[in-house]
Amino acid sequence: MINSRRLLIATQLLLAIGYAFLVFTITDRLTGSDFLIYYTGGAIVRDGQGSRLYDLEVQRIYQAKALAQQGSHSGFGLFPFINPPHAALLLTPFAFLPPKVAALVFFAFDCLIAVWVLYRLWQLVAGWSRGEQILLLTTVLAAEVFWYGLGLGTMTVLVFACILEYYLALSAGRDTRAAIWLIAATVKPQLILLPALIPIALRRWRLIGIAISLGLLVGLGVSLILGFHIWLDYLRVLREVSAHGETYGALSILMNNLRMILYWTVPPQALVALLYLALLAGVAVTFWLWRSSRKFGLRFALTLLLGLFLAPYLHYQDTLVAFLPAALGYDFLRKQRPKLLPVFQGLVLAATFVPTLLIITGRNRPFGWIWPVPLIVILSVVCAIALREEEA
Repeated sequence: MINSRRLLIATQLLLAIGYAFLVFTITDRLTGSDFLIYYTGGAIVRDGQGSRLYDLEVQRIYQAKALAQQGSHSGFGLFPFINPPHAALLLTPFAFLPPKVAALVFFAFDCLIAVWVLYRLWQLVAGWSRGEQILLLTTVLAAEVFWYGLGLGTMTVLVFACILEYYLALSAGRDTRAAIWLIAATVKPQLILLPALIPIALRRWRLIGIAISLGLLVGLGVSLILGFHIWLDYLRVLREVSAHGETYGALSILMNNLRMILYWTVPPQALVALLYLALLAGVAVTFWLWRSSRKFGLRFALTLLLGLFLAPYLHYQDTLVAFLPAALGYDFLRKQRPKLLPVFQGLVLAATFVPTLLIITGRNRPFGWIWPVPLIVILSVVCAIALREEEA
């Protein structure tokens, strides 16, 4: 058992080195990247055009200008900035740098956040054996999605850090810290939708009050800078991209959750309506799940997994967040339900080797973007079974 674990850890480290080499040697960090989108939003605000942040034609001009500055062009078209307005303000400092330099600085920033996430995960599982702790970190490092997000210049690792800190503060009863991290995570709101309901379900009124106050302060500050109309503009662009995702690169077929399943099983005109109905059902399930705070970690894991599965948008890089509920689920099972641990062992092997096999066989796209779906579903089912057995 120990020798097998050591062999797996060594193999994972070799994979991590290979992925790291590919990511650190990327020469063009702008074309086709998520950072191009972020730079577009930041540049619009930088030039005093923030009131037109969600004007897609303005975005198109700024995006083309950024690419032209490094002698490149987009072969797809516009990748729209659809993050909330406060995200654009946070990204504005990067826009004062040339695009190529800004992309490199953002990559360095992402790497530092990734190191912090790994450190906090290590602390989270301090009660595990040293071998289990190491295996958790090497599994994250050997996951292609970890390096894919860094190479693409996404904010996923930042939001992962916010959600992790939110969980730690929430479970420790630190309301102010939890509220701060909750608001910070809203730069990608689709990843925090259901976990944000936990304080309401638990009637944590102090936390709710602090979060609302912070949210109003952020909203007021954004409105004074960009205009009060900016929030309606944001909702309009979300509706536009939701209705015409294929035009803007938000392909339903590549979403790692229910949206992709609905794409294959229902008429296109019914997809969005069914998706939001399912999300409403997820809200009801969240409140039912938190009728008690016993087994807090397991309930948080289920809530986060349900949120990922029902999110309106869940790109491949965003599935990185599933490592947190995986760690929380394993933490519960190793002490309370060891008979279910073989499932987690299978998930570790899948997360490590499936992407590699897809790349080697040349089937990494589009399958490499959607393979996490069954893993998220299996992880959710295992956690649900464990919680049901515990309450029986």
